[in-house]
Amino acid sequence: MRYLSIVFFTFITTACVTAPPPAAPLEMPLKPQLKSQSYQVAYETEHASPKVKSVQLPAHKITRNQTVQVIADKASVTDTLFKQITDALTTMNLRVVDQGNSDYTLAIHQLELNFIEDTEYQIQPPNKAYPLFAQITQLYPIQQCSTINAEVSMRLIHRASGDVVWFGKSSIDSASFHREPLIYSFSDEQVISNELEVATFIHQQNTDQARLARANQEISIPSYKTISKMTSLTKLQGPCNRTEVSALTPMMHYYLSSILIDKIKVH
Repeated sequence: MRYLSIVFFTFITTACVTAPPPAAPLEMPLKPQLKSQSYQVAYETEHASPKVKSVQLPAHKITRNQTVQVIADKASVTDTLFKQITDALTTMNLRVVDQGNSDYTLAIHQLELNFIEDTEYQIQPPNKAYPLFAQITQLYPIQQCSTINAEVSMRLIHRASGDVVWFGKSSIDSASFHREPLIYSFSDEQVISNELEVATFIHQQNTDQARLARANQEISIPSYKTISKMTSLTKLQGPCNRTEVSALTPMMHYYLSSILIDKIKVH
């Protein structure tokens, strides 16, 4: 019995000495340097001139230095727009008064804002051609943008007689007011397509059993594979959604008001 124990111990000891040590754990290979190229694309639409109607009646002659009081009780006129209108009248050589008698009153009857049908902006060819433009044209041929139509109407009334001596109305849509193109950017990026496959291989080869199995053999870690991927468009310039378009309305009202006041003939 003692002899058998010595033989068994000798066998175990010999096996431990002769068994190769497990292979070293594998590390994730270094990722390749990925390239990225950015591009820009422009979208434009047709623009319409502002619609303007202005009629001045000859009953009373408007002359320099006559006084005008601005009445805005029928429209929601901001303090900024009110000042812009009074400044425009002053530029026309009329004196604006806040209260008391005046030669004329300028009544602001309408300051309208309405969302209308969306405007389609068409993609424009780039100044310098690039290979991905054809693909962008297929994916994003147009941009649909919210559109506001703004209207302003005014009347100039001779105070002593109550006669209307001038009236005007103007309107414009936000796309025609903001004439600059929409600018978008996108990138052509390299991405690793088999990163999960490589990570799974490394994990499997680092188990105790796998390390013993590859103790006397070399294995090849799968190489990273890269593909090109185009990002979605990101807007850089130009109003398109409702919030961005709504922000144009103060300037649109000022623009339309300035056009109308400039039509008043002052002698």
